[in-house]
Amino acid sequence: MNVFSKVFERNKFCDDYFISLDIGSETIKALVLRIDKKREKVFIIGVGQENQKQSNMQGSEINNVSDVVFACKKAINIAVMSAKVNPTKVIIGMNEEFIKSMTVNVNYTRKNPRVKISAKETKDIICKTKNDLFADIKKGTSKDEISNADVIIASSIIADIRIDGYGVMSPVGFKGNKIELKIFNSVLSSKNLKIIKYIAKKLSLDVIDVLSEPYAVAISMGIRETVKFNAILVDMGSKATSVAVVSEGNVSNVKIFNVGGMAFTKSLADEFNLEFSKAEKLKIKYSNKQIQKELFNRIKKIFDCNYDIMLTGVKLSLKELSGSNLLPTQILFYGGASQLLDISKVANKLFFEKEPSFLLKMKSSFVNSCDIVNVVDNTGMACNLQYVNSISLASFVFDLAVEEDFHNKILRNMIKMNFNK
Repeated sequence: MNVFSKVFERNKFCDDYFISLDIGSETIKALVLRIDKKREKVFIIGVGQENQKQSNMQGSEINNVSDVVFACKKAINIAVMSAKVNPTKVIIGMNEEFIKSMTVNVNYTRKNPRVKISAKETKDIICKTKNDLFADIKKGTSKDEISNADVIIASSIIADIRIDGYGVMSPVGFKGNKIELKIFNSVLSSKNLKIIKYIAKKLSLDVIDVLSEPYAVAISMGIRETVKFNAILVDMGSKATSVAVVSEGNVSNVKIFNVGGMAFTKSLADEFNLEFSKAEKLKIKYSNKQIQKELFNRIKKIFDCNYDIMLTGVKLSLKELSGSNLLPTQILFYGGASQLLDISKVANKLFFEKEPSFLLKMKSSFVNSCDIVNVVDNTGMACNLQYVNSISLASFVFDLAVEEDFHNKILRNMIKMNFNK
C-alpha cells in the first residue's frame, strides 16, 4: 500500500501523474507533476520540501537511510496534500557524487550500406552496441570510486545519431555505412542502487528513472534539441558545488568542491555563537535584507571571505576541466546557495581575473527554472534557483511520457533489464 493511500484515493488517470524527487544532502524536494499530452506540457501541481540532518548524507555515502526515507516521506506528503493527487511513480535525482554522468560514443558498421535501415535493424544495432556501451562505461569509471565490476547503468539516452557523419533524428529509412550513437548515461555503484531501491520500496513508489542531476539539467536546457549546446553548469548546493562542462551536447566532465551554502551558515554560527538552525535563519534574513544596517555590514564582511573561497573553488575546477581543451564561454549558475545575496560577486569577480586567461572571455548568468522547456509551475512556489534540479527532472518525465522516440525506447528497455537485476 502506498504511504498516501489513506489520504487520497487513486486517480483513474494516475498514469498521467508523477513525483519528481530531488534527494539533496540538506533538503529533500518533491514535486507532484501532471502530464498533459494534448497540450504537451508538464504542470507542477504540488510542491513540498523537508530539511534533513546534516549527518544523513556525506558525499557519495548515505549514513542513515531510515532518516532519509523519513524526510522524503514528509516532503512528498506536503506536495501530495497540496496537489490532492496520489501518484505511484517517481523519478529520482541525486548529486554527481552519488550518481555519475557519462557520455559514450558508440560506432557500428553496417554490412549492407545501400539498403535502407528498417526499424528491426535499428533495434538490432542498439542491442549489438550493448557490450560496447557497458565496456566503455566500465573503462570510464575505472578512475573513479566505482570499481569496474560494481558499476550499474541507471539511465541512458541516445542524444545524437549520425549516419556517415550526417545527423539524423532517427536512422529508420536512411542508407549508409557507419552509424555513430552519442549516449548519455547515469551510472552508480550496486551499493547505491540498493539504497535507491530501498528508499523507493519504503515510499511504495515505482521508480521510472534515476538521474545524475547535472545530466538532468543539461538535457532540460536543450541538449536533445541541438547538439551544439555549450555551457558550464555550476550547481551551488548546501554542502558542495559541482561544475559541469557541456560541450556540443556532451556532458564531458564534472568537478566537485566542498563549499556550499552551509559554509556561510557555519561562519555565522561560529561568529555569533548560534545554533546551526538559528544561523540558517539569520543567513536568510541577511539575503532578504531584513536585518539592521550595522548587523548587515558585519555579516557582509564575514561572507566576503566565503565568496573568495567559493571563487577559488570555481577557478580551480575550471582550470582542471580546461586541460588542453577550450571551455564553453557561457557559465550558468543555479542551486540553493546561488540565491545568497551578493553571490553574483563570485561570477563578476571571476571574469576580471588574469589567471587563467580564458576567464576573461566568459559570460555568466543564472538559470531561470521557469524557462525550462515544457514545464509550467501552477503553484508559483517552484520557479526559483533552488528548484532547478527538480524541474529538470520534471522536464525529463515529459520526454518519457510524451516525446520518447523509438530508438530510445529500445535502449531504455535494455538498460531497465540490467537495472532491475
